Amino acid sequence: MLVLQNNLYLGMILNKIIAFFIAISLFGNVFCQVENYKHYFVSPLRINSSLSGNFGEPRNAHFHTGIDYRTYTEGKDVVCVAEGYVSRILVSPWGYGLALYVNHPNNYTSVYAHLSRFTPEIEDFVEKLQYEKQSFSIDTLLPDNLFVFNRGQTIAYSGNTGHSEGPHLHFEIRETDTQNPINVLETLYHVKDDIAPEITSLFVYPLSDISTINNNKTKYKTKLKKNSEGIYTPIYSINAASTIGIGLGYVDRMNGTSNRYGAKTVKLFVNNELIYYSLVDKLDFSKQTCKNSMFDYDELLNNKLHVHKLYIEPNNDLMIYPLSINDGIFDVPVGENVKIKIEISDYANNKSIVEFAISGVEADYSHIQEQENSIKWNKTNVLIDKACRVEIDSAALFKNEVVQFIKLKDGKYSAVYKLGEEHIPLKKDFKISFFVDDKHLNYLDKTFIVREREGKPQYIKSKVYQNNISTSSSFFGQFYLWVDTIPPKITPINISRNKNMKNSSYIELKIEDNFSGIADYDMYINGDWVLAKYMPRNSRIRHSFKSDLSTLENNVLKVVVKDNMDNISVYEETFKWK
Repeated sequence: MLVLQNNLYLGMILNKIIAFFIAISLFGNVFCQVENYKHYFVSPLRINSSLSGNFGEPRNAHFHTGIDYRTYTEGKDVVCVAEGYVSRILVSPWGYGLALYVNHPNNYTSVYAHLSRFTPEIEDFVEKLQYEKQSFSIDTLLPDNLFVFNRGQTIAYSGNTGHSEGPHLHFEIRETDTQNPINVLETLYHVKDDIAPEITSLFVYPLSDISTINNNKTKYKTKLKKNSEGIYTPIYSINAASTIGIGLGYVDRMNGTSNRYGAKTVKLFVNNELIYYSLVDKLDFSKQTCKNSMFDYDELLNNKLHVHKLYIEPNNDLMIYPLSINDGIFDVPVGENVKIKIEISDYANNKSIVEFAISGVEADYSHIQEQENSIKWNKTNVLIDKACRVEIDSAALFKNEVVQFIKLKDGKYSAVYKLGEEHIPLKKDFKISFFVDDKHLNYLDKTFIVREREGKPQYIKSKVYQNNISTSSSFFGQFYLWVDTIPPKITPINISRNKNMKNSSYIELKIEDNFSGIADYDMYINGDWVLAKYMPRNSRIRHSFKSDLSTLENNVLKVVVKDNMDNISVYEETFKWK
């Protein structure tokens, strides 16, 4: 028996030694790889710039997948960070706006977004493609020999296109094979940052039917203060019963800017044991919706506060958790003080610490009852009323939820139904369908489903099949049918009847729609399609003159605009060019 125990002990020691050397080897490989990358990639800008956005930073519905360089004005040189070829060109009024993707020999792809323009050879290629497709928006993949650039060579110019709130460069490094973005700070580029994350609030969540926090069954929030050692502690004492989870509100800042960023790592220790560890160093686009499970969605909607939940809900499969025990959820034994420690680090490894204790009290068994309308996250659920049907697939929810489905009132084209609560996040869309009664069939091709939030109706693209209209939604709320028969409105900005446009560099018009939104537009001059840039911020379209027009006495401008319900408006005007 003694021999067996000794052998087991020696085996455990040997395994630990092997694991230690494997860890050292892996660390050495990673460290060398990182050091090589620091020499391999140059900065994407020739100017010194601070960051207005950080990698992994939580946004409204996703994690930020790159870093944002503040440029203050448009037109700054954007350079290729390493030798490579342009593999993809994107032009859109939305999202990344004008963007380039460059593949590098080391199996990484650099991404440059919100650009104002490309280099002349790429500009000419893009315009030719736009005329071929008769579309401003393009998204095209390219061969490896068409546009090849050297390290440090200008490939484009910074801008403010797409979903951008000011002149800046959005920059990413992705794994070419997976297209997963990786963290580039402190591995490729260094930004001065010696400011530790600021902890703003602490949350404690009751996670069972008998759980209480300070004798209440709702989540508990408290502010924190720093002690003389720089450690954050709650202002008030906390007691809890049964199963609970922890949440943390925080902001991170860098030197020389007031912008708020996200954290790289968060660790939760319970009685000195690490039970939760998140590390945001690589992201997966296919799992972006899980962001609203990792953070308290209710606090985001109602208080504009990002609260990091230090526990993992059942259907949250983000690959950012190197370690968790019981998904970060723990019990507080009656009569005991549970010691809590939280460590949070930013991308420059500045660290902040929270320490406190939770006292265990008796659980509350007085209100245990099975909640009606409770939906299991891993089961498919179908909810049916006379004129409305809802299908919530398995894995659409992150955890079991109470989802109410009730008819609120009769409406103009259908009844108004309430489905769930807006603060319940969804991992994937659910399907909702309405039956259209006979008296509204004349408007069937102009009918669609509306989601209403805070009294504001929002168009949702819908499909018609016989007397049924269906759609998919990423959010719960109030739903009903509506009809749109009003065509878009076209307003000329700088053109009028027989105006001489010879001294103008462009033609500009405003296009608006009252409900369903602009779906498509086309501009023609003398019967020929011409390129017009759509600028959704001010609802304008603009055609820039590139060469002299015909010497005809009257040139004819025609603009055709269609909304999402196929209502069409046409604007025609003659102008001179002499």
